[in-house]
Amino acid sequence: MGSGNGEATTTTKLTEEIGKVDLRGLEPGTPGWAEARAAVTSSMAAHGCVVLVAHDALDEKLRRALFGRALPELFFGLPFDAKKRSGAFSNGPHRGYVGQVPAVALETVPFPDAADDPGTVRDLAGRLWPDDGNPDFCDTIVAFAKNVLELEGAVERMVLEGLGAREESVAKHLASQSHAVRVTLYGAPGEDDAGGGGVALALHAHRDEHMTTVIAQHEVGGLEVQDIRDGRWLPVPPEPGTLVFMAGDQFTVVTNGRVPACMHRVRTPAAGGRGRFSVQLCRRRREGGEPVLRAMDELVDEEHPLMYNPCNHEEYRAFRYSEEGQRLRERDPLKAFCGAAVEKLGGSTEE
Repeated sequence: MGSGNGEATTTTKLTEEIGKVDLRGLEPGTPGWAEARAAVTSSMAAHGCVVLVAHDALDEKLRRALFGRALPELFFGLPFDAKKRSGAFSNGPHRGYVGQVPAVALETVPFPDAADDPGTVRDLAGRLWPDDGNPDFCDTIVAFAKNVLELEGAVERMVLEGLGAREESVAKHLASQSHAVRVTLYGAPGEDDAGGGGVALALHAHRDEHMTTVIAQHEVGGLEVQDIRDGRWLPVPPEPGTLVFMAGDQFTVVTNGRVPACMHRVRTPAAGGRGRFSVQLCRRRREGGEPVLRAMDELVDEEHPLMYNPCNHEEYRAFRYSEEGQRLRERDPLKAFCGAAVEKLGGSTEE
């Protein structure tokens, strides 16, 4: 994960609840790895979220290229019609360009398989910038994808091993996934949108339907995650050198409910009229591969009975964006779709 000296990790608290774990220079088997794995697993099991200190995945040079040049060129330098051309890569809801939608204060563009197939980034950039394809932009997106995908795989491995998954199960699971980089601009709200309170909801409260999301933030805050115990909203500040790792619904199925999908939202501040940049690396079960999503066998036992029935991940995705799924957005669409009956003491069952 890094080329550092493997010194023991330090673990602090971002807030009183969410774990913040320093992964710089750590590799499996080095001093500090077991401690970091325990801290990451604990935060993910409690909140579906952990903050990672990982300068080697997103150093200052790459941050400047990403947030100082690439994203402004895309969102501020291109007209709406040009950005809409990226929708040619769309294959279902939220898989192409989203922008200028009523009641949605954001623009977002996905770049699928950016680390494994840089040609997809160049093809999409060629539609956005027909004259030259903006090679610097492509290099920046691909570098981010490769760096963060490596980190994501290491952290996902940490969590699964920390829960007790076997090496062969973890390797098979990681090989079954695809990824996409998604770049997003959350627009600054006007005074009316902010309701006089200085902030406005730019992205409604929700859980991601895919496996995991790694988020790089830039300067303007607004990301909040919900404490599943009491419903409080906890801010996740945009600290340089940190990345936010979140579980989605697919990961909840794989871990048999041991890791909850993270409920989160974005509220952007009206002060200063600045937009908020964010870049996400999202992983999900690969299309065309094994369609059935199920809990790992070793994560189901007497202490942890089966929480979710096996399900087709594409059918679940379609359900999430259906009318019924949207009504359940802030409740639990996953449980409604494939929740298993759990035997209670005394022989009765509950959903």
